[in-house]
Amino acid sequence: MNFKLTFGVSKTMANSHRLITNQNIVTLHRECDAGDIAGVRFNRKPFDRLKVLHEQCETSLNSALTEAYLFHFTKPGKMLRAQLAIQSARVHSADAADADRWGFAVELIHNASLIHDDICDSDLFRRGRQSVMAKFGQQTALCLGDALIAHAFGLLSRESIPRALIAKLASMVRDCSGGQAQEFDTRGYPDWSRYCEIAGGKTASLLAGAVEGGALFDPAVSENPLLSKCCYQMALAYQMLNDCHNIVSSILSRTPSSDFSKARPNALIVLFRDSLSDEERNEFDVSLRKDSKTDLDTQLKGLWWDRLVISNMPQMLEERICSIMSETQSDYEQLSPAMQQIIAPLMTHTINAVAEQNIALSGQSTHYAKKQHG
Repeated sequence: MNFKLTFGVSKTMANSHRLITNQNIVTLHRECDAGDIAGVRFNRKPFDRLKVLHEQCETSLNSALTEAYLFHFTKPGKMLRAQLAIQSARVHSADAADADRWGFAVELIHNASLIHDDICDSDLFRRGRQSVMAKFGQQTALCLGDALIAHAFGLLSRESIPRALIAKLASMVRDCSGGQAQEFDTRGYPDWSRYCEIAGGKTASLLAGAVEGGALFDPAVSENPLLSKCCYQMALAYQMLNDCHNIVSSILSRTPSSDFSKARPNALIVLFRDSLSDEERNEFDVSLRKDSKTDLDTQLKGLWWDRLVISNMPQMLEERICSIMSETQSDYEQLSPAMQQIIAPLMTHTINAVAEQNIALSGQSTHYAKKQHG
């Protein structure tokens, strides 16, 4: 099997990160024949591959939910979890139909979590357009998310699919829900250790679970902690990149980010908070928790935001992400070629996302400072 290697990387990544020159990291433009181990071409749109399952899900829904379902999946996203699940299942002896069912089940759970997440966060936008909650209301969004979860489990009722996958999917839902619930913990804003715990539950549960569940198709295969660790580490980096995007887009619009305004766990905010003295940290926590009902509250929160923007937190976070990816690269190289093949889409996507985010981060603090101070 041959891979074409193409990267778009920043100078920062090229100088500080040896991943760029490693020939095992690929963009997955695969050149393979139909007899290849997976028979999956990831340069095809994943949603096209699962079109029949998508239509069956649409048909199974109550008519009151159909419009919301079609609206949400008009932009299905990258479907990275489905790709990982399908690839893992195929490598572990699943036939194409069963692998697709596992992939689509994981993707439905992921989308249900997004729909529910928008309710929890009162987010009005998802994937560049209105969220289901914003367009159809909280009640419909809640019911649609529940329906997607139910359908995901129904997909695994096929006799040829190992019963263990049902328990695996249940544990993924539980861990993802737990991670989401931790965002609303009233014990205060998290430090770095607790942030990683939250991100691991919310993001890594589905990414790592997609791969681990695929392995259950082969009863002779034992658990692979190193493979799971790679997925977990990349999921952390992935969540940190999403957090960066939340901050950077807000810098461009010259408004505090939604994560900052709502005191949601965000890697950059966590690092900034951890860098403060004990006295400053207490003041920051008080300001972040307040609803900004007075002009003074708003002004104080704005001052904290300005201070965060001009800090060196982006560089610090870049170093953390590069450290995570360096360790992941080392672990990746110890995996067998078949295991590397499974998580290559995630590895490639994460590396390219890191490079793109580094480019964005490198200029935004300067951009914001010029806007603020002329």
